[in-house]
Amino acid sequence: MSMSLNDLIKLEDEKMSAEGKITSVILDDTGGTITGKINVSVYGLGYVNYSLSMNPKTPGQGGMVGNANVIDDDGISNTAALHGVWKRTGHQMKIYCMDDISDGMIHLAVVSIDFRDDSIRVDFSRIAS
Repeated sequence: MSMSLNDLIKLEDEKMSAEGKITSVILDDTGGTITGKINVSVYGLGYVNYSLSMNPKTPGQGGMVGNANVIDDDGISNTAALHGVWKRTGHQMKIYCMDDISDGMIHLAVVSIDFRDDSIRVDFSRIAS
């Protein structure tokens, strides 16, 4: 009996987003780090960092670990541990990410980065428990 992926992982109906700008890009021989400042719809203003490692056999993709720290208008802070994979095509990069949030939520996120205008957009949903 085979189960579909939709049977194994359920997302809440509410789709959320964050938008912001790259604040730095530091590259080295094994990957690099991208940092950004973003405004997250449900969490407030925050900072993210994505540490990238390269897939040694496939140029333009690899693994990612990162962190996010956000503070809302009431001063409530949340953090997130980010884990995923990235793929770059031209000036565009996508990171497919699972986020472990300090409020107990788990998010499935797609991070879209455009290096031409330094934009970051994160579209995400909470995983239903």
